[in-house]
Amino acid sequence: MESMNRFKKHVTATGKVTWYFQAFRTTRRGFNSKREAQLAYLEMQKQHRIKQKFIGSDDRFNVISQKWFEYYRSLCEQKLTTYDKREEQVKILNRWIGDMKLSNLSSEELQEFLFILKEKGINGVDVGYAKNSLQSLVQVLNMIFNYCKKKNLINENPMKFVRMPKYQLTVKDLKESVSSLEDKFLTVDELRTFLNYGIINEELPMSVLFHILFYTGCRVSEALALQPQDIDFERNEILFYKQTAVKGKSKDFRIETTKTISSARRVPVTSLVIEKLGQLISVLNDMRTNSKFVVDETFLFVYLDPGKRGIPYRREYVNDHVKRCVERCGINKDFHTHLARHTMASLVAEYCSWDVLKDRLGHTDSTTSKIYRHLTSNEKLKPLIAFNSLEN
Repeated sequence: MESMNRFKKHVTATGKVTWYFQAFRTTRRGFNSKREAQLAYLEMQKQHRIKQKFIGSDDRFNVISQKWFEYYRSLCEQKLTTYDKREEQVKILNRWIGDMKLSNLSSEELQEFLFILKEKGINGVDVGYAKNSLQSLVQVLNMIFNYCKKKNLINENPMKFVRMPKYQLTVKDLKESVSSLEDKFLTVDELRTFLNYGIINEELPMSVLFHILFYTGCRVSEALALQPQDIDFERNEILFYKQTAVKGKSKDFRIETTKTISSARRVPVTSLVIEKLGQLISVLNDMRTNSKFVVDETFLFVYLDPGKRGIPYRREYVNDHVKRCVERCGINKDFHTHLARHTMASLVAEYCSWDVLKDRLGHTDSTTSKIYRHLTSNEKLKPLIAFNSLEN
């Protein structure tokens, strides 16, 4: 990995020249010459390497990362989808540093590694990882090195001295973030058009699913796990406490718990939605008496073609249908299923407190829900009332 040009000159207002450098998450200033700064850096590096001296295994990173993953999985503390994601992240790390010896992975080496992932990590040339993706990789690195420390393979986690690269937003990014708030959700008229289009043009399970997504603001995977026993017809409520997960073929779906404890919730809906759910359950029960279903358990939002009949939709399949319906309704918005949560929040925000909205969305705290509580155009205009006395 290329070394950064860390030694820089500084000229004071009086014309005095000094040198400084940055290393190990600190800045050293006031050196009279570049050579003096270089010697100070070499001493810092020497002391740092003494701290990082390995006292056990000198295996390659890919060997250690595999041992960590086996240990991590043996704890049985995470969902299967989390293990799948971690396994993919380990593969990414091994692609770059798998053949390097553990003893060579110093803080300096890892710092430069993160900058490389940011700039060209995805394709190895000019497409780097997004901030959230890189943060996840950093998290895995920390877990691996903490495991090494616990096993007495190292004295200290080298990631302790590594900082997360900064991501600079462009003017274009900022413009898009404020250009049109309405692009992040459907208006009442647009939602009405969309739902009516689904009733006419989509199969019953998909049409009812559209209503569930926009009326409850639930996550797609939560909706796809719904079964008849999860509908409380007496109280007009839907129970969310599980979600689907798929790796590979659709028939290999799994049922897992919701994203967090707070995600387990009861969500009230209108009589119209309850009526549609009752109709769907009745139709599916009739189909079961006359047709063979691939799975024994009854799920609500399922494929109806013979090869997959009764299997819950894949998230991607639902997303494709939502995008297609939005486009065919003449709605010029880059829409996807997660924005159904935004739409629900924008629709009900002015009628309920943040705590109610938080519970409906299944969030741990209300600060997260604020992201979804979009200001309507009327609310944004209310502050202008204060200027009436000035202008009149």
